[in-house]
Amino acid sequence: MPLIVPDQGELELLDKMLKDALSTNENYILKLYKNDYTPATATAPGSFTEADFTAYAARTLTRANWNAAVTVSNKAESSYGTSAQSWTCGASGNTVYGYWVEGASSAKVLWGERFSTSRVLASGDILNITPKFTLASEN
Repeated sequence: MPLIVPDQGELELLDKMLKDALSTNENYILKLYKNDYTPATATAPGSFTEADFTAYAARTLTRANWNAAVTVSNKAESSYGTSAQSWTCGASGNTVYGYWVEGASSAKVLWGERFSTSRVLASGDILNITPKFTLASEN
């Protein structure tokens, strides 16, 4: 499934990129969701049911750890860090349908992505995600 930037995320990201990136250093929070939901333009934090498998915790994505943007197939792309964000399921699991990223202080959904196939996590299973953001003009 494609990554979706909801309306509120478009506004928030555009403000951060063009207006207040130098004055606002809000980190991002990466969260997994367990409800059967497909992100859309009207997506808000309440649209998701956060995963709660044993040993799950949301991950803070600090702005300083985003890699410099590069051009890939005529699109600007930036990925997070040098390794994937990883979760190891403890005793009780979840079915995870995707992830979303929200502002740490704004609590607005900046983007979300539903996996092409849900991931059923049981004890000892590992889920890895490398956050990546791609921008391109529409035409």
